[in-house]
Amino acid sequence: MKPSFKKTALLLSLSLSFACQPSPSQHSNQKIVDKSHLGRDLLAVGPFQFDESLYSVAPGVDRDVLPAPPVGKPEVKTDIRGKLYLPRGEGPFPLLLFLHGNHGTCGKVVGPSDPRLDVSSEFTLTGTCPEGMIESPSFLGYEYSARHLASWGYAVISVNANLGITARNGYDSTDGGLVYARGALVLKHLISFYQWSGSGSSAGLANKGLVIKDKLDFSEVGFMGHSRGGEGVRYAYNIYEQAPDDSVWKRSLPGLKIKGIFEIAPVDFGTQAGAMKVEANGTAWSVLLGGCDRDVSLFSGGDPYARMLTGNDGFPKSVFTIWGANHNFFNSEWQVSDAPNSCYGNQRPLWNTAAEPLGGELGKQAPNALKGVKGSEAQQTFARALMFSFFRANVGKQPDLTLLHTFDPQYALPTILDQLAHTSREFVRLKDSLLVAQPGKNVGSTTTTANLIKQSLADKVSADLSLLQLYWNAYATEFDFSRLEVNASAFFPRQALILESPPLASEQTVDIPFTQTIDSEPYWTVDASLSRRTSCYKFPASDCVLDTSVSDVEVAVLDSTGAVSKYVQLSDYIKLENYHSQYFELAGQEAIPDASRSFKLYFNYIPLIFSTARFELTDFDLQDRRIKGLRFKFPAGKAVDLAIDEVRLVKR
Repeated sequence: MKPSFKKTALLLSLSLSFACQPSPSQHSNQKIVDKSHLGRDLLAVGPFQFDESLYSVAPGVDRDVLPAPPVGKPEVKTDIRGKLYLPRGEGPFPLLLFLHGNHGTCGKVVGPSDPRLDVSSEFTLTGTCPEGMIESPSFLGYEYSARHLASWGYAVISVNANLGITARNGYDSTDGGLVYARGALVLKHLISFYQWSGSGSSAGLANKGLVIKDKLDFSEVGFMGHSRGGEGVRYAYNIYEQAPDDSVWKRSLPGLKIKGIFEIAPVDFGTQAGAMKVEANGTAWSVLLGGCDRDVSLFSGGDPYARMLTGNDGFPKSVFTIWGANHNFFNSEWQVSDAPNSCYGNQRPLWNTAAEPLGGELGKQAPNALKGVKGSEAQQTFARALMFSFFRANVGKQPDLTLLHTFDPQYALPTILDQLAHTSREFVRLKDSLLVAQPGKNVGSTTTTANLIKQSLADKVSADLSLLQLYWNAYATEFDFSRLEVNASAFFPRQALILESPPLASEQTVDIPFTQTIDSEPYWTVDASLSRRTSCYKFPASDCVLDTSVSDVEVAVLDSTGAVSKYVQLSDYIKLENYHSQYFELAGQEAIPDASRSFKLYFNYIPLIFSTARFELTDFDLQDRRIKGLRFKFPAGKAVDLAIDEVRLVKR
């Protein structure tokens, strides 16, 4: 756990029956419309040789990065340090910049095969570490990707943000998470390289023989950020784009064009007490989430995607979720899992959870540390392949647009990745799509027909929260947990229609009407954002609905007359399992005054993660090209558990 980003939240325990235990399911075959991307090798090494060099500029106070401290607080210095990976050749080469996240800045080396324990943040303010510890090299944690991209002709800068920023927060709510500071630091690194590449100076480079004059193309730039670094690079983009022409940023970086932003498990703090959150409008953007993330456990990286759904900038946006991935192991230098070696729902952890705990006094400092386990090869393989796909498709003079297929669920995921883990993908290019239904916003009050409950996501969460009362009263009898509150409003950027039922006595259908009848001729697919999460908070637990699948659910289109098209199997287009089984996270408790055994409990809602089901319209054998809705058909004898968000018609 990171020293200054320590979570007080405790997750609800399945062992206490806060949810019905789902039965594990096997990785079923998944048929998606287009399989042309199956054999793509996203890990192949490119044709370029490259050089590497550390770089540094002396520390100093920089008001563009950190504002003046309050009276009585010390000045905080930052610096320009990191590593450059530069292809050999004439150039100029498209430029990528990586920014790590929040983490301890000093680590204790345990042994050659055991993880380093980054349990101190002394370096942040002093520039030194306690005796027996080394500076944590977080900026080297994405070298597996930097070297791969350099072999394909990208210059890569990996920023070391330890001094003055990492493992500390701002002095006030203006920039409490130091995300603006991180964004400004990114731009300051770019300014240094702009100056060095223009003059040919190698003053900041450790490798003095490395020639960088005219080698960097600042009109083709991409960003990658992890954790707080994710929101940090998103802020860097917005700081630059929104700056006036006479600002230090525009004057120092004329002609800068940021063509894409790739984020890994980012936060979404915003600045000004969270009021100023930023998006990536005007550029390509993708976020990679880990389904077993216990650090950014509310999947806040999906929130910018939800906010951007109201835009129309024409650039691809996507959410790629790897089930079983934790937060830390995307960085090869973060060697202790944030997750306690287990995952919720039908997730298989992507690291060796069978190893022995480190134990002893060191184990107390890092309870999740395991002997001989330093990371997850599967997570880093995925990140390497996804960063390659994203930047090759969006950054550079000759982008390979077919690599967008890696993020688009219309195309089967390359086998080299599909065999590593279960995944979910949500994808949109807004200028090519027409929003035709938002069923969660139009459902009205909760209704029940033939045991099938239809309700909005907000109503579902509210109803489940009241049921939690039964659990706490039943299982924690030594206390009176009579007051429960949920922090839900901040975590509802998405709405959805929730369909739930125990095994149906007879076949049931649910129609999703479009806002209007649409001529389908210009469109290629009808896309539906879908999700599943089976939590049960009933008492007794025997009343819970057993976990089910969507393998027998069918989908049809309704034409202008109300006639039903040919049905297709939902499982032919999308794979949905109960990957994450919890709707709530227990965020803390507070004693109620004058009541020695009474507590108020605070919960966070854990947002649903959606996948895009892309149905080719030709698959429905439409007899009337004017269409007005979708129909979902649920078979008798099977339980229902499905969330439906936006429905869009999409052009090719």
